[in-house]
Parts: sequence; structure tokens; C-alpha cells
Amino acid sequence: MRSEPQRRHAATRLAVAAAFFYAAAPVSAGPSMSADFKSMMQWLSHELSQGLAFNAGSPFAPPREITDRRLAPDISVGGGVVPLDKGKFPVMRNDAVRDAHTESIFPSSVLFPNLAMHLRAGLPGRFDFAIRAANMTTPPGYKISPTTTGKGQSNSLGVSLRRHFFGGDAPLLSLGTHYNHVAGRFEYKTRFGINDVQGFSADSDVNGGIFWNINSFGLNAVTSQAFGAWTPFAGFGYNYTTGSVHSKLEALPDTPLITRIFGEASDHPEKSQGRVIVGLQLSRSWVNLFTNGEIKTIGIGAGKSWIVHAGLSLPFFLGSGGGRYSRKAADAEETASARPVSARARREMFGGPVNERVEGTPTMIFIQ
Repeated sequence: MRSEPQRRHAATRLAVAAAFFYAAAPVSAGPSMSADFKSMMQWLSHELSQGLAFNAGSPFAPPREITDRRLAPDISVGGGVVPLDKGKFPVMRNDAVRDAHTESIFPSSVLFPNLAMHLRAGLPGRFDFAIRAANMTTPPGYKISPTTTGKGQSNSLGVSLRRHFFGGDAPLLSLGTHYNHVAGRFEYKTRFGINDVQGFSADSDVNGGIFWNINSFGLNAVTSQAFGAWTPFAGFGYNYTTGSVHSKLEALPDTPLITRIFGEASDHPEKSQGRVIVGLQLSRSWVNLFTNGEIKTIGIGAGKSWIVHAGLSLPFFLGSGGGRYSRKAADAEETASARPVSARARREMFGGPVNERVEGTPTMIFIQ
């Protein structure tokens, strides 16, 4: 049997060990806090997947017809708005998260800048084919809210095929199909305070990330009519989308007494989306300028998601018309390039109507 001093010594050692363990072990924020983070990410993934899929489905296609053996590269800049329905923001179950007003981290909409480039080639039978590359990069110091900074990067590759009908005195009808693949990421940072977590309060670095990989298959019909050099156009498009958006959010409290809080979730865009397309094109013999806008009309966020773009296309002459190319024709064209070009020949060169009046332009350079 232990003596009284021995018992007191053993109790002291146990108390010291218990105190050391309590000081060294982080205090858990509780499962409900991480569950709240997960529900926020589920909401964010759902909202962004719809808007990103709408942006991925844009054809960015001015209706100008490219005739056989002609090339017309174009470049455009613009942006799209992705709405976030904060009315559907989940109710936080943890008092500390609710008191931090985490919904203020997220804006009601996100603007995505975009740079798109196409190379269009005329094919026989009034078809044209295009390859597309697009880039979205947020500017330095970009903020999605007064307290939240963000940095994003997205890239897109796609192909399209169109067939043109009618034209001339009648409106031009352009039917097209296209496929676009979009992949990217957006990361953001902010801070908020976590109060009264098992008696502790701490400021926390909050880091989040959004990652997407989306495929869009589209059909669109655009009709246009030239009025001199101006060509207004309008149409509609339908897209079938696949892919996913993954979001994550973590809080790293300044004190080691509160553990890391983490939540993540994924969601898929709706399969079917529709859009209305309107725009205006200014045609010149050496350059074409265009602007177009698209608004979502079918699906989640209809009337709230939209895209605007403005750009220019530069037509180039390649080979001879009618899908044929020969040395004799190339020599004749090279000789003709040194002489004044008639209005009719100039319009044929660029695939436009031959009966349209054309202003004087510099001598063209033929690319062989």
C-alpha cells in the first residue's frame, strides 16, 4: 500500500500530464462547422456549373459567309456574367460560422473576361469550318468582393461547322454545330473571425478554390441581312453539356487550439441550355468588325446569364475559287494584283455579294 506522500506525488504527475495534453491538443471546431463549409461548396458548385456551362457553349460566330478556299481569322474580346443566387445560400448550423456572415465572401454575380480566336476556312458547298481557342485570365488584384481577392485561369478549345443558305437579296441563313471543351480554375482568399468555438476566438485565413472541366455540344441558327456595309443578325442556340465543377473551402485559425476547418463538394451543369444571339457586323473589303451578345433563355439562371463580345476578322485570299488551285491560275492572280481591282472582283475575293457597292481600298496582297 502506498503512503500518503506517494499518493499525492502520483496525483500531481497525473494533473501535470492532463494539463499538458489539454494544452497540446487542438480544440475541434465541431463536425457542424465543416458540414457548413461543405454545404456552402455544394451551393457554389451548383451555381457556377450552370453559368460556366453557358459560357462554354457560346459559338462566337459572326454570320459572314466564307467561300471555298478562303481563310478568315478573327479575334474578339469580351466577358460573361455568371449569376450566383444568394437567395439559395444555405442556412449555417454552426453559430460561429453564422455569426461570421460567410455569405458575404461570395458576390451575387461573377464577371469572367474572355479572349477568343477563330480560324475559319471556306469549304465547297457553302460550308465553312473553324477551330477555336479562348483564354480567360483575371487581371492582377482582381476582387470578387471588397474583402476577397481572386485569381483565375481558363482555356477553351473547340471546332465548328456551318452551312449557309439563301443570301444575296434574301436574308442569309447560317446553320451550325460546334463542340467546345473548357477547363480552368479560380482560387480566392479572404479572412474572417471565428468566435466562441469552445471558448476560443480567432481570426482565420480562408482559402477556396473552384475547378471545372466542361464539354458543350451545340446547334445554332442565325439569320442576317445586309443593309449596305451593315449587317444585323439574330438567332438562337441549343447546347447539351457534360462535365463537373468542384469547389473547396478551408479556414486556418491563427491559434493551434482550433483545428483546420474544411469542406468540399462537386456538381454537374444542367444538360440542356438555350440562348438568344443578337449582333451587328460592319463589312469592309479588308476588314470586318462585329459585336454580338448572347443571353440565356432556357435553364437555370435564364435571363441572368449573358455574354458580350466585340472583335474583327481579316479575310485572306488562298488559291482560286471553286475549290481549284493551279499554277496558271496563281500566275494570273499575281499579275492581276498589280492592276486596279474592280469592285466586282474585290467582292468575289472576299466572298461577299457581287452586286454590292465597294469603296476604294489598297492593293491586296495574295498569299500563296
